[in-house]
Amino acid sequence: MRSQIWVSDVVRALEIARTDGERARVLEMLGFVPGAAPATGHVTPFAGPDGPRTPVEAPRRERRPEPAHEPAPSTAAEEETRNVDVTEELPLLRPVARVEAVNRPREPVEPLARPTAERVPLPHLPLFVPGWTSAILRAMVSRRVPEGAVDIPALIDSLAHGRPVGRLPRLPVPTMRYGVQVLVDRGPGMQPFRRDQNDLLERIRAVVGPSLVEVGYFSGTPQRGTGPGARWTRTAYVPPEPCRPVLLLSDLGLGGPPEDPQRGARQDWEHFVGLVTRAGCGVVALSPYPPRRWPRWMTNLLPLVSWDRTTTASRAAVRLP
Repeated sequence: MRSQIWVSDVVRALEIARTDGERARVLEMLGFVPGAAPATGHVTPFAGPDGPRTPVEAPRRERRPEPAHEPAPSTAAEEETRNVDVTEELPLLRPVARVEAVNRPREPVEPLARPTAERVPLPHLPLFVPGWTSAILRAMVSRRVPEGAVDIPALIDSLAHGRPVGRLPRLPVPTMRYGVQVLVDRGPGMQPFRRDQNDLLERIRAVVGPSLVEVGYFSGTPQRGTGPGARWTRTAYVPPEPCRPVLLLSDLGLGGPPEDPQRGARQDWEHFVGLVTRAGCGVVALSPYPPRRWPRWMTNLLPLVSWDRTTTASRAAVRLP
């Protein structure tokens, strides 16, 4: 026997019962009434034999432990009815037709962009003010030559002292026809400014002219190898032709690891400036570090220009030999 009796068991038993007395007896035997018919009235879980059968939900009550009592002796008719297969009289369920799911139209969604391998560079803020860069470069790489208007005060002075005038003195004017040699420092100290170096090279070519710009890359000092290509293609440094200025884009050894053996020392830069000066050229350095970090020997060795937004054309004007 099963240990528990469910409402479905009661419904099946009531369907088999034929009379009201049998139904009341079934409810009593299954423990749904305490030994008598329920006081609520006549139990009619189904309609008459001619009408449709409608199951009536039995009232739910909390089951309390009942005292044990002996079941009444069952008759032969009840025993025969109990052995009948109750599944034969259960109503068959009709299959429900399959309902197709209705696909509701979704709201239009903008598709995501397809991933690409193209890398978009981040916006770059140059060290110089973009509107002042051209004027600053002209002031740094121009040479002053006596090809301007006649210098009247100098001419009067010569005549007053009775000196012969074989050639009219003229005022000096800046020119960039000699071109420029740009030496780019690729050492560890200038690594954070590599993009600034590349952008400034393009501006120099636009201001001076591509055919008049000579570019050389080095690490540490130019004497250890300079060239327009990769490091393994660099050779010993050779000064440019006379009168061509040299522009250094370098920190002159201020940045980078202090224990770096390739870091340029004071003696190395003094030797480099001597090579350029003996070749008849002038040299000027563009440093991204502020002037308060420049040692005195640097400012005495060569002209230094601060590579930041405070620099103007008047501050960048230097006198090249």
